[in-house]
Amino acid sequence: MKKSSLSILLATSCLAFAPHAFSQTETGSTYKTAPSLLGGPIALGVSLTSADLDLTDDNVFAFGVFGDFFTAQNFSAGLSLDYWSDEFDSSVVQRVDIENLIIGANAKFHFTSLMAGLKPYALVGLAAHRFQVSTAQRDLGADSTEVLSEYDRDLQDVEGELGADFGAGLSYNVQTAMNVVGELRYRRILDRAMDDLDQMNYSLALTYMM
Repeated sequence: MKKSSLSILLATSCLAFAPHAFSQTETGSTYKTAPSLLGGPIALGVSLTSADLDLTDDNVFAFGVFGDFFTAQNFSAGLSLDYWSDEFDSSVVQRVDIENLIIGANAKFHFTSLMAGLKPYALVGLAAHRFQVSTAQRDLGADSTEVLSEYDRDLQDVEGELGADFGAGLSYNVQTAMNVVGELRYRRILDRAMDDLDQMNYSLALTYMM
């Protein structure tokens, strides 16, 4: 009898001091606690983004993956990986190709649900940008029908820059563990000599709670 009582007491103590995870209910508006060694659930997602680049004043499409770790019901920390590329003519005889690979870390504060399943959030973070810029000189004497011979590769350069992210989003719970997310994010390059590489991102994402 004493052994049985002692076992129940030890089990109760372990549950009392274990970190608690927040698992989403069907409505997405409330959370229930459950024992978890990690302390909270992880949301994994994929995103499609329209990035408005100051340099070209044009929209390009970016693709990304991300993960958010919930340390509390209203707070999460996350990592993201995004990529986009664009090309434009900087003069009559020169074409420029630019690629941007972005690794970011951010914190999100999730506000109280506006209604069942609909929840806004604000974010702030830092991002490492890898810009690869390639320029190609147009050969004015080339046959215009031969597209591949029209340009000669001239220069390729890689730049690493640190940026800051600021934004807000709105998450809508469509199933117990699945959300559709709309987000607006401003990515500012901290080196002001490179401020023409600042960008405004409009994203649509799909997340799954693990």
